[in-house]
Amino acid sequence: MRMLFILDHWPELSETFVVNELRALRRLGHEVRVQAAQPATHPNPEAPGDIDVHVLAHDDRRRAARDLLWLLARRPLGCARDVVRRRRWRREEWVRPLRALAPAARSIVERGDEHLHAHFAGGAALDALRLAALTGRPFSVTAHAYDIFMTPRNLREKLERADVVFTGCDYNMRHLRGVAPGANLHRVVMGVDASAFRRQTPLPGGRELLAVGRLVEKKGFDVLLDAVAQLPDLCVRIVGDGPLRAELQERAAHNGAGDRVEFAGSLAPDAVRAALAAADVLAMPCVIARDGDRDSMPVVVKEAMAMELLVVASDEVGLPECVLAPWGVLCPPGDADALAAALRQALALSPQERRVAGRAAREWVRSHADLDTETARLANAIEAIVDKTSAGRHNLS
Repeated sequence: MRMLFILDHWPELSETFVVNELRALRRLGHEVRVQAAQPATHPNPEAPGDIDVHVLAHDDRRRAARDLLWLLARRPLGCARDVVRRRRWRREEWVRPLRALAPAARSIVERGDEHLHAHFAGGAALDALRLAALTGRPFSVTAHAYDIFMTPRNLREKLERADVVFTGCDYNMRHLRGVAPGANLHRVVMGVDASAFRRQTPLPGGRELLAVGRLVEKKGFDVLLDAVAQLPDLCVRIVGDGPLRAELQERAAHNGAGDRVEFAGSLAPDAVRAALAAADVLAMPCVIARDGDRDSMPVVVKEAMAMELLVVASDEVGLPECVLAPWGVLCPPGDADALAAALRQALALSPQERRVAGRAAREWVRSHADLDTETARLANAIEAIVDKTSAGRHNLS
């Protein structure tokens, strides 16, 4: 297939799963190019450099005006419908002017893209919905977390008008069935490349704790710091950055754990792999934030499991679906005492028990969250849609 990924930003460091999926699709023989509304704020240095990328923000006004005339001449009715629908969409979210989408629409037709795939059910999904209507192409959406829980704007329409919708865990599936009962939902796990995330050195066998994620409320890192304060022989390294950094640093100092907490900031993927290799336990104490934001099934948990780490996590969102015994220990979200007890339980395992648990964790990833297998499932579902719709597709060229 010739596919177009529609994204808000490319290649965003915190969205390594998008780069991984794109690479896996190319390994399967599909042609993939990218349309991004904006360039990444924090670019992923491991993103492939040979991808054809169209950034909407880089289109000049002259091109946009010329391509809008081109689109109006070929799809006047579609353009009129888009203008009418924009009034409804604007009640819930900002809507890109039609002239800003015109270069993308023309590019889709002239380059022969057969399918449009949006990651996140926010602005990218609305762009995909509109471009699909304007070009006669089918489109799909992968719904993740903040886009369906914190800012579910025009969500039902986006999901039910998509030809197929993907999401990464049963927790999300249950929620989306209630939000959009008419959507064609498929569970496709955000997979891990086990050949890239594999242990090349023995497990450390110590008490080094690692946490990875943006420094935002839903990660529960404030709870983690309170738990670490109860474990004076435990050090933690927190990889990631975000708006709560100063607040978390102050909290660590206030509860007496400041000298045992390292705030490492954002790291490139290879440095994250190195951090996982050096750790004994990954902590993922997710909570539901006050504004409704939450995780689903964080990819770093599966990466840690592929690296044979123990995982201590909250019994929240999609985490219970992958954090299982013997490698995983769950505790109630937002409970520092329970989290401290869970960390003690995991770290009490003998070196031999850790090795056995780690091998079981890696095997689970290989069986249930393999990147190539999950991407093939996504591609097969999309191919079925493309095959069904291509014969009757309206050709604008």
